[in-house]
Amino acid sequence: MRYSILFTAILIFSSIVWGQSINARNWLDYRGAKSGHSYFEDRANLGSSWNDFSAGLVYWARQPSRFNYTTNSDTTFSDIVQYWLNFYSKHLQLTAGSFTYTMGMGLLIDLYEKQDIQIDHHCDGAMFNFELGPLELSGFNAIAKWDDNSLVRGISPSLKIWKFKLGGEYAKIIPTLSASQELSGGFLSFDWKFLSLYGEYGKKHPLAGLEKDGDGVFASASILTDIITLTAEYKDYDNFAIRNTFTQYNNPPTLVMDPLYTLPSRHIHQVDFNDELGYSADLLGNFGSFGTEIMFSHSENHHSKMPFDELWSDIEYQNDDLTFLVKGAFDFQNNNGEKAYTPIVDITYEPDWTVLGFNAIAEFQHTDKFNNIYTSISASYPAIGTFGLEGGVIEDENFARAYTDIDIIERTKIRLGYGKRPGGFTCSGGVCRYEEAFQGVEAQIIITY
Repeated sequence: MRYSILFTAILIFSSIVWGQSINARNWLDYRGAKSGHSYFEDRANLGSSWNDFSAGLVYWARQPSRFNYTTNSDTTFSDIVQYWLNFYSKHLQLTAGSFTYTMGMGLLIDLYEKQDIQIDHHCDGAMFNFELGPLELSGFNAIAKWDDNSLVRGISPSLKIWKFKLGGEYAKIIPTLSASQELSGGFLSFDWKFLSLYGEYGKKHPLAGLEKDGDGVFASASILTDIITLTAEYKDYDNFAIRNTFTQYNNPPTLVMDPLYTLPSRHIHQVDFNDELGYSADLLGNFGSFGTEIMFSHSENHHSKMPFDELWSDIEYQNDDLTFLVKGAFDFQNNNGEKAYTPIVDITYEPDWTVLGFNAIAEFQHTDKFNNIYTSISASYPAIGTFGLEGGVIEDENFARAYTDIDIIERTKIRLGYGKRPGGFTCSGGVCRYEEAFQGVEAQIIITY
C-alpha cells in the first residue's frame, strides 16, 4: 500500500510541475452474506500521461475474493498487481512492466485479462511494436507470475501487400520445473470492400518429456453489406492446450456465443483446447425498424463425441421516434444430449410524456430436469439512476433481488442490492468459473476522476 501512495504522490507532483494529465478509477465491491460467502474487494487503477509517455499501476485488495476462497476473514491480500511505463511514437511503441499481448487471434499466445471472471494472465517484462510502411514487427520477453514465474518470449513479423496481410508467429515458454515448449505458426488475412477472410495455423512442440505435439487451426469468412452481415468460422484444436489444461497461454476463438441474457448464459459450452473441432455461422440483418440475428454453432471432439450444438435467433423492432423497442429471442442448446429450450422477451419503453424509461425481461427455459424462469423489471431516471427487481426459479430454487444504480454524484456510480442470487457458472469467451449461491447485501462504488 505504501508504494501505491508514494507513486500517487509522485504523479501528483509531476502533474503540477510538468502539467501532465492524471486519470484514476477505483472499484469497491462488497458482499455481506446471510448465506453463501462474504467478500470485500477493492481495485484501483491510476495512470498518467505526458508527451509520448504514459505510466500507471493497478492496486488490488481482497478479503477474500469473489472466486478465490484462499483468503479468509483473518487473511488479507493487498498489493500492486500491475505497473507499467509506455513510450509511443509514430513508428514505435515500447512497454516496460505489466502488459497483455495477443498473437493473431490468440491461437498461439493470448496473455489476457478477464476482469469479469477474475482471470489475470498478464505478464511482466518488456514488449515492443514497430511499424514502418507495410512492415510490422512485435515481440516481448516476460515473466508469467501466475505460472510460477515461468519465462515466456515471442516475436511476430507481418507484411501487408495490397489487401493481404501475411504474418509469422514464434514463442517459447520456459517453465521453472517442467519441459519447455516451442510455439510456431502464421496467419493470412484479406480485406476488400464487402469481403473479409482470415486463416491461422499454430503448432505446439514440447522440447522434452512424453507430451505429444499439438496443432490448432482457425479460419473465418465474412460478407458485409448495408443490410446483412454473414460470418462463417471453423476451428480444429488437437492437443492444443498451452501449457496445460489448467494453465493456458492461449485463448483461441471459441465459436461460442456469450449470451447477454441470464438463463442461456448458465449453460454455455466450455471449450476444450486439447480435443475439439467445430464450425459456426452467424447472420445479422438490419431492415430499417427491424433487426434480426440467426447463429448456429457445433462443436465435438475428434472421436465425434461430446457434441455441443447451439441455435440462437432473435428479431427486434424499434419505432421511428425511438421510444419503444421490443425484442424476441429463442435459444436452443444441446450439450452432449442435455437439451435446453429458452424463449426470451425484452421490452424497453421511454414514453414522451415522462423522462422515465422502463424495461422488462422475461425468460423461460425448459430442460430435461428442470423448468427455469427469470424475470426482471426496472425503471430509470436520467441523472439519478435505475431501480429494479429481478427473480425467478432455477433448478427448483426460488430467488428474488432488488437493486439500484445511483448516478447522482458526478463521476461516481453506486450500485446497491439485496436478496438472493442462484449459484452457477459465470462465463466469458468460453472460459467459465463457478460462483456459489448467495443471499444478503451487495454494494459497489465506482469512482472515476
